[in-house]
Amino acid sequence: MDMRQLEIFQSVARHRSFTKAANEIRIAQPAVSIAIRKLEEELDLQLFNRSEKKVFLTAEGEVLLQHARSLNDQFNAAISNMNDLKELKKGKVRIGMPAMMGAYFFPEVFGKFKKAYPFLNIQVHDEGTKIIQNRLITGEIELGVVTMGETPDNLEVQPFLSQEMLLFVRKDHPFAQRKKVKFEEVINEDLITVKEGYFLREAVNRMSREFQIKPNITFETNLMTLTRSLVLDKYGIGICLEMVLKDDKALAGVSFDPPVILDFGIAWKKNGYLSKANRVFVDFLLENPWDHFN
Repeated sequence: MDMRQLEIFQSVARHRSFTKAANEIRIAQPAVSIAIRKLEEELDLQLFNRSEKKVFLTAEGEVLLQHARSLNDQFNAAISNMNDLKELKKGKVRIGMPAMMGAYFFPEVFGKFKKAYPFLNIQVHDEGTKIIQNRLITGEIELGVVTMGETPDNLEVQPFLSQEMLLFVRKDHPFAQRKKVKFEEVINEDLITVKEGYFLREAVNRMSREFQIKPNITFETNLMTLTRSLVLDKYGIGICLEMVLKDDKALAGVSFDPPVILDFGIAWKKNGYLSKANRVFVDFLLENPWDHFN
């Protein structure tokens, strides 16, 4: 049974005539009769009572007609939805990103994107870099924000932003009077940082291996507001991207020596499917300058 058979069946039921059905759907009357007969043979049920002048649905035919109408409605709805998606009247951008990027960089991006494409919905998954990569590979999400340079070969990545990683301290902390701090000096401080699997923690881990130093991590949280409060209350020093401190007058940002620059990219599965909504978002992100974050 296919949609064409159901179309012919519905036309015969509507007109109670093989001839009128043939005229409506513009095929020969014998072809209509053959299609109905094959449908009845396939179902092993009689769908019509035939007389010389009219045909009438049997009880079984009435049941099939209800299902046929429902399937027809669903089929038409599917076509309509596909057209809406093609014309960007519907659709969903599903993207994974670390919380810091979601809180400090993407609000402006999403705001401008929604103005340009008001009918598209956005679904954000707050995850660490490693989890985002795995979800992209398994197809759980189509897009993800990752750090450049350590992505698997089966992911396609396009860079869109560079940010310096800074220490941040109270204005009365000794580091606040300096422009640069060597990573080795951090060992004498209580360090507040994000959890394992997130890009800032990965950067700290790389530096720890490079300098063979184990920093004194006393607090782990992905909540930047909590980290900020802990730093202000003298429970330690924090690490963040430069964008976080752009308008913060209570804290001082200090560069590492040598400086640590993190490059971010938008990633998707190589040779994988990207919905039109997601493709439009990638183009929007890459084509628009975000100068005040650089």
